[in-house]
Amino acid sequence: MPFSPMSSDPRVHKPRLPKAYTDQQLAFLKSNLPEFERRSQGSIRGDAKKFALERASDFIVRFGLPDEFVGVEESESRFKEQIYNWFKNTIGRTRRKLEGRPRSAKKAAEKAAHANELPWNTNVATPNIVPYSHAESSHNSPVATPQTIISPIQYGGLQPTSSLVPPPVHATPTPSPHIPHSHPIQTMNISQSTLREAFLQGVDSSTLASMIQSYVLAHPSSTPLTTAVDALFDAVSSESSSSYNRDPHTHLRRFLDASSYFSTNIIHAGVSGPLAGPRALQMQIRRFSTWMLNASTRPTAQRSATLPATSSSSLSDEMQRIASDRQRRKDHIQWARIHAAALELGIMAMGRVSDAEANSLYGYAIGRAFSEMMARDAVWESDEVEWVAGICVLRSVIRTAMRGDRRQRDEYDELLRAYEDRWKEIKDEARQALVTEVLLTAKDDLARLDESVP
Repeated sequence: MPFSPMSSDPRVHKPRLPKAYTDQQLAFLKSNLPEFERRSQGSIRGDAKKFALERASDFIVRFGLPDEFVGVEESESRFKEQIYNWFKNTIGRTRRKLEGRPRSAKKAAEKAAHANELPWNTNVATPNIVPYSHAESSHNSPVATPQTIISPIQYGGLQPTSSLVPPPVHATPTPSPHIPHSHPIQTMNISQSTLREAFLQGVDSSTLASMIQSYVLAHPSSTPLTTAVDALFDAVSSESSSSYNRDPHTHLRRFLDASSYFSTNIIHAGVSGPLAGPRALQMQIRRFSTWMLNASTRPTAQRSATLPATSSSSLSDEMQRIASDRQRRKDHIQWARIHAAALELGIMAMGRVSDAEANSLYGYAIGRAFSEMMARDAVWESDEVEWVAGICVLRSVIRTAMRGDRRQRDEYDELLRAYEDRWKEIKDEARQALVTEVLLTAKDDLARLDESVP
């Protein structure tokens, strides 16, 4: 081919167009996006690129080289560079979207034309909320930390996130954030139901953060984010049937992303800024992790003996008690599933240790201590709902376990055997089906952990 000066001009030369990725390949790449973006904001030069090139190597091992690279000189190096560019371009588009910056004048015109469109369904109450500026949110986001010195099994391409040091104890527990007069807030329409719909309809993180702040302004307290966490729980529960076949990870990621926009004016239980959200979620998870037998669910033979046998009111009360107890059991399992997802996303470790301790074995252990304790204890309790909750958490404990620890691996294997014995005693079909699925996948996860044990 004759040499053309235009082919070497960087202003006109077009790079190789990437091969269209399959859905499976895209899922693999997208699962690693959060970690790539975290590393791209860190202080270690080249850490993000190194991560992207390593994932490109994994891609080649799993899917092989695309046909267009077969026979090409330095094919692997060129393809790895293409994967690196895909990571950069993808998070770049996401960042521009969050900042509201279109890539061209045409996009700017389209954005202006649709400025008044709502980001969620118009059937929902639409309050006037305060937008966050990207610069402010970036300033208050948790600081990225260097690469960890331990090697936990990675599930879904996510690593436990490091934390910021909590604010001093003299911080005002119920602040009144400064709101510019140019952005009046109508907080009357923000409620738990509104936030639940925002989760269900997938509003972007910055909008969700603004809605949550509006609610906090209207309902100041020392733990103002509890309602937002309850709305998250309602969203997860509304999408899950009795078979518990919906994954709560999506809603937890959205809540965590929204928390990254919180300013220091958002304070929950003494923790301010981006860590206030994880703090609120951790508190609710711990609160609902223990199964408490409701007084109304205890045997009522003695009480009913004093009432007329034909009393219609006592029959109605009994039916209401049974329905309430059934719902409490569903909720307990649902909280355990949220607990498990929070552990896999690293939320349980956030805010528990300082930056200096986050990358140590101590930081690793402290972020998992509560989850491991629950998984160990639940199997020995008396109610089958506790066994279901415990195995859900145990699976995530295994998924996030550190490689190379045979003692830990043997303990998990023994716990799985105990839960398998409990599985045979479960009477409720929906719960038994859930435990069947969790047990099978937990065994697969343990086998992968076992492969790394010398």
